[in-house]
Amino acid sequence: MPSRPRLLRAGDVVRFDGRLHTVAALEGTAVRLVDEAQSASVVMLAHLLSSSGFKVVTPASVRTVVPAAGALVGLPAKAVERAEWWQRHLVEMLTGRPLEDPQGPVRSEYDPAVRSLRQRELAKAAELAAAGHSTSLALIQRMRRRFENEGVLGLVDPRLRAASDGTGRADRRVVEALRKVVEDQTGRSRVSAQVLRRRMERLLETEHGPGVVPLPSRTAFYRLLKAVSSGRHTLGSARTRRSLAKQPDGMFGQLTAVRPGEVMEIDSTSSGRAGRSR
Repeated sequence: MPSRPRLLRAGDVVRFDGRLHTVAALEGTAVRLVDEAQSASVVMLAHLLSSSGFKVVTPASVRTVVPAAGALVGLPAKAVERAEWWQRHLVEMLTGRPLEDPQGPVRSEYDPAVRSLRQRELAKAAELAAAGHSTSLALIQRMRRRFENEGVLGLVDPRLRAASDGTGRADRRVVEALRKVVEDQTGRSRVSAQVLRRRMERLLETEHGPGVVPLPSRTAFYRLLKAVSSGRHTLGSARTRRSLAKQPDGMFGQLTAVRPGEVMEIDSTSSGRAGRSR
């Protein structure tokens, strides 16, 4: 019997019945697949997982968000061109294949089967530097995280995007710096809002130079902090922040147990003490 694969998600590429398919949707115990010829089919999940030769092709690290159609419509042409340039390089780095030829040969330096994510990031940094592009490993990692979280829209300069996140007309450079500070706070000990403000100011000076970015007033800063840290418990206990950070970013998908006790559900909250098997 084949080993159990990791859980499926919409967007995964799988090998089934001798062909590559994309998981279009998970509907209860059924999986909707679309093959390379764009032919759709529905397969029972249990049958799919137990089929001989079944394999999840998509690397676990490649969980990019598929943007809605027209996500870049209305943005400046240069911003769209830059975002699409990053998208091509990031897709190649994450999957090993060019965006234009997803079923083509895998480039050895970006093969996720034999290269770690960091090795692929270093290879891409070297490739871009050799081509004369001003990039760094840190920049590539930051753009990769944005791409994984937001899709191609995450590759657009935040200052050019509509602010629908509760931050109003605040300088997008300030908002992005504060977001980085809040994210970095996840695993740290509890601090005050003023400590976060000082970290944000130092980050802005490092990235843009002293005095280049106007700083928000104290009232405006607290308003931004509230919007950016919503649901993160940033000023609360570190234990709660770490627990929230470990939560999955959505449903993992349908999992079917074929033997008693094969799946164990464990309450991982601080008050949880028991698990359930099925």
